[in-house]
Amino acid sequence: MKRKIFAVGDSHSRRCFENHGVIADSRVLSGYNKLDGRTAYNLPRHEKKLLKIISALFDKELIFCFGEVDVRLHIKYKHDQLGVPVNQLIEETARRYCSYVRDLRQDGYKIHIFNVIPTGDFKGPAAEKWKQGLSYPFTATHAERTAYTEQLNLAYAAYCLEYQIPFIDIYQYLVDEQGRRKPELVFDFAHINNSCADLVLEHHSFS
Repeated sequence: MKRKIFAVGDSHSRRCFENHGVIADSRVLSGYNKLDGRTAYNLPRHEKKLLKIISALFDKELIFCFGEVDVRLHIKYKHDQLGVPVNQLIEETARRYCSYVRDLRQDGYKIHIFNVIPTGDFKGPAAEKWKQGLSYPFTATHAERTAYTEQLNLAYAAYCLEYQIPFIDIYQYLVDEQGRRKPELVFDFAHINNSCADLVLEHHSFS
């Protein structure tokens, strides 16, 4: 296996890095993404699936891509369901996720945490069909999701600094002046394309 950097995570780990010459998404090992739809908050619950992927990549540099699902569904849903303040939910998501990654790094895994990507517009026929299959209500507005994303990225940065986890922060290169996804990066209503991989290599060191 020639490539030395692998992206592991939700569906964004696939779209951001698929078919790239330097960074591979973990599907090249299993044929499909076993972590689609998983939240950063609940990642420890999926340890069996996660370890099945990363144990085969122990000597590789790993990009962990989680958080968009938390922004789109988990945070607003838990806020409405339990009345927990959004800021508290975001902080706890970052702490729980980053502390779990810290533990994995202490086991020897070379994990870099990737910033949460800019939220999509979730408009159009494909998006509406996708929404109908969701198990949870999709109620956060674009403005709310953008605010959650920015707050979660700040929390990731703070915990990565505290836990000495390399943080891949290229968010500023993914959005325009209005904070929306740059048009040339849009893959579909939710995802950005694998031009993201080149931006990661340009602005983050894996050495």
